[in-house]
Amino acid sequence: MTFRDPLWLWGLAAIPLVVLFLVARERSRQQAARRFVSERLRSVAMPLRSARPWLLAAALALAVLALAGPSRGFITIPISDRETNRVIVLDVSNSMLADDVGASRLTAAKAIAKRLIESANGRLALVEFEAVPEVVTPLTSDSDAVAAMLDSIQAGEVGQAGSDFGAALAAALDLVEADVTTKADVVLISDGEEQGTRLRDVLRRAHDRGISVSTILVGTTQGSTIPMPAGPLQDEAGRVVTTYAHPEVLQQIAGATGGTFVMNPFPAHALDSLLAGRGGVAKQRNIRIPIDRYQWPLSLAFALLFIGSVVNRGAE
Repeated sequence: MTFRDPLWLWGLAAIPLVVLFLVARERSRQQAARRFVSERLRSVAMPLRSARPWLLAAALALAVLALAGPSRGFITIPISDRETNRVIVLDVSNSMLADDVGASRLTAAKAIAKRLIESANGRLALVEFEAVPEVVTPLTSDSDAVAAMLDSIQAGEVGQAGSDFGAALAAALDLVEADVTTKADVVLISDGEEQGTRLRDVLRRAHDRGISVSTILVGTTQGSTIPMPAGPLQDEAGRVVTTYAHPEVLQQIAGATGGTFVMNPFPAHALDSLLAGRGGVAKQRNIRIPIDRYQWPLSLAFALLFIGSVVNRGAE
């Protein structure tokens, strides 16, 4: 017999005091009853009446045992899991508003990210970035929460224009390195416009730690304007800005870390290499779950309380 919360067992130390109190209270009641002949009519002379303090004390002791969570025996359940972590890094710079893929690049990127989330077997984290990164969700097994946060992401919400891949990947590496015992990878989704200065150092860091960075390009090399509420985005000279996708940058990132590069993976199976390539090996293991037995002492406690109520009939 084992207990889930054995600290409750210290409550059994108070049972002797409870017995003394109940016995003394019963004797006091009997002494008062002897002064009145009519008290016999109220069942004070019932033979089992004197056992009531012991019944109540035993019921209380059994209730304490039930609170301690007794268990006896085990049930064995086979489970299969993959010990992997994945960080999805999403570009939310203004260039992701370009609609050269039939919708905005960001809308398409979020749809791709959602497919990655839905297929995940391990923990996930989500990082958005412009010139600086922002952790949207840390590593978590709650994929529904990650998907909900993904839906709320908007372009430009970080508030610092630009796209710094190095800073974004550094934030992702910080997340996966917090759990060095679990294999991890990073997936970067962007149009490839890189404006940072530290990408090479971060790629070396990822390579040295065996963390692959896969990249997904969203956008076309033909270029597109960036729609804004007041019209196409313009530079300081008043010229309309045209944004171009840069597959070579994302190919470089994937190649330097042993990751996979995918361009506009809109067809049904275009993402299969990433959905199936989590790197973690499926492990079959059996877990033993103790079988709760709190029902036993709890049922006995209720039975003793009922018996105590019966033997006390008419005495109150």
